[in-house]
Amino acid sequence: MSSETTKRGAVTGALWLSIWVLSLALIAQGAIEVLQLGARWPVWLVSISPLLLFLVGVARDSLQWLIWYCLLLLFYFVGAVEDLFARPDSLISMSGLAIVVLLFSCCTAYIRFRGRERRAIELSEV
Repeated sequence: MSSETTKRGAVTGALWLSIWVLSLALIAQGAIEVLQLGARWPVWLVSISPLLLFLVGVARDSLQWLIWYCLLLLFYFVGAVEDLFARPDSLISMSGLAIVVLLFSCCTAYIRFRGRERRAIELSEV
């Protein structure tokens, strides 16, 4: 059964929504940070382009794309930690780190629960 016809349960539906909300929050946080530091919009566009690339695969509900998205988020985590050490009093830096951690957690939980849902549906069809 394809992923488009497989309905999400309550938990995976909530996690799916959380992934999108937190991804948009991370993009907005990056924009605020770039504006706060006085950089130009091309810097922001380059910094979010990997996120946008992987969100296309996430929109297709591909678990493989989500796994790669989690790997990408680890690089954003490293950047957020470096930024927080450089500017420890910055609320924007703290929020960026919190968003990345929450987004990574939601993605890994979604992969786990969605994989179980798909396997259960495949087993019920056999």
